[in-house]
Amino acid sequence: WPRPPHASVMEPDACADETCPLNVRSVLLAMRDKEKDMHIDVDVPYIESFMGLTNSVFCFVPRGKSGWSSRYFQTFFAGCVPIILNDRYEPPFGELVHVPSSVIKWPMTEVESLVLYLRRLLREHPGEVEALRERGREMRCWYAWPPSWAEWDWIQLNRSKFNATCPEYHLRSAYVAVTRLLAPRVTSSRHRFYWVGAGAGSIADVP
Repeated sequence: WPRPPHASVMEPDACADETCPLNVRSVLLAMRDKEKDMHIDVDVPYIESFMGLTNSVFCFVPRGKSGWSSRYFQTFFAGCVPIILNDRYEPPFGELVHVPSSVIKWPMTEVESLVLYLRRLLREHPGEVEALRERGREMRCWYAWPPSWAEWDWIQLNRSKFNATCPEYHLRSAYVAVTRLLAPRVTSSRHRFYWVGAGAGSIADVP
């Protein structure tokens, strides 16, 4: 669905359709009947949307109404290259993985030049495009949460499609990424124990 810019950027009424470059979804939808090699539509069934992803080389991830995007994560499992059109969006886990090796992030106001760039990239540098897709396949499991042990036992998990897709989920998964990013915070406190009235020489005085 079309999404005008957030009110913190500009008045939504001043950017209501495709004539405003910051309304990137409307800009894309205006190309629906003009670009024959682009699958663009609105309010389509989920299965049609996912089939569109799996049959595409590049997948647009335009700015939505929230601070995150489920489409971004879907693209990795569909096998296409995500094209982020959200100037303020920072993909998760950039501290652990090299996001630019599998993702293209393009200025929202330059969609027309983006289409030309993608066509030229695919035509003149197909190896680079395939490298982006391959790196995306390697990186996708960082964005997957393994099933809860309360829902799946070890045998079920290892027989599941999840295990076939992400066999190293114990080393590369969203859970592992979050725990690795949080780990340095565990020892950031100066003292292990503290309470009101603790005097010098008590256990609370020991780092």
